[in-house]
Amino acid sequence: MNPFEIKKILVPVDFSGTGEKVLEQAIMMATKAKASITLVTSLEGPLSNAGPDLFGVSINHKEKYEDAVMDWVKQHMEAFKKKLIAGGVPNVDYIIEKGSPYKKIVATAQKIKADIIIMGTHGVSGVREFVVGSNTFRVVSEAQCPVLSIQKHITRPGFKEILLPFRGKEHSREKVNYGIDIAKLYGSSIYVLGISYDTDPSAVRKIQLEADQIVEIIQKAGVNCTEEVIGGNYEEKLIFEHAKKVKADLIIAMSDLDTMEISELVSGPFIQHLVNHSQIPILSIRPKYNPHPIHDAGEDAGDWSFWG
Repeated sequence: MNPFEIKKILVPVDFSGTGEKVLEQAIMMATKAKASITLVTSLEGPLSNAGPDLFGVSINHKEKYEDAVMDWVKQHMEAFKKKLIAGGVPNVDYIIEKGSPYKKIVATAQKIKADIIIMGTHGVSGVREFVVGSNTFRVVSEAQCPVLSIQKHITRPGFKEILLPFRGKEHSREKVNYGIDIAKLYGSSIYVLGISYDTDPSAVRKIQLEADQIVEIIQKAGVNCTEEVIGGNYEEKLIFEHAKKVKADLIIAMSDLDTMEISELVSGPFIQHLVNHSQIPILSIRPKYNPHPIHDAGEDAGDWSFWG
């Protein structure tokens, strides 16, 4: 697999409280990787539901309202651009779209050939999570490039300890390669967590052998690495517990929607819960081997493995 080269970063903007954290992460990544940043926002979002008081105008015509919204958005996008340039990012641009936010984000990423998307997530829960989801999760599930989702809880940009969980499926090596490249960029360590949902000794041994192989690959690449193999269900609670245990400030996961456990069929894909509930950034990687969800793969899907 080719190195994860970051030259073009796409940063969606929604003018929320998470925005500053996203910009801080984007500035650090762009300066370390010598990458450009493109900001994108869509007018079908919180702004489209805003009242006239937000813009200080009397709404007599739809055109006047839309002009006021556009002026307000341009002013803020210009302010973000200046902040990024002041932070050391020389090449910054922005795009203002109209339409579904996540669709415009995905389309823009493809158009500019973004290497990564960095965006905030506000999280959703309960029925809304199952039925509606979130813009961040929808971008994660459809974007062709990796997506770094940032939470408002983080205190500083950058990554020192990366948690790399796996359950012994086909695309684990892809996650490893991305982990190595991110660790080299930030000078991070990697903590490999192998999880065996099968308690049979032979199954646990298989996970242990894979963990040993992954550690060997990471260490040969010059990255500090430790490992642990445990038994349990591959669920966000278990991942978060170990992230807290090792003081991880980044979790790397695969963004495919293939399900492996019955619980995922009921409550939604693992990656959805991870993105929506995590207190630390998640780097979601789209598999190259079989990038499409099982339910979208057509008649040939029967021979594919379920991964995670």
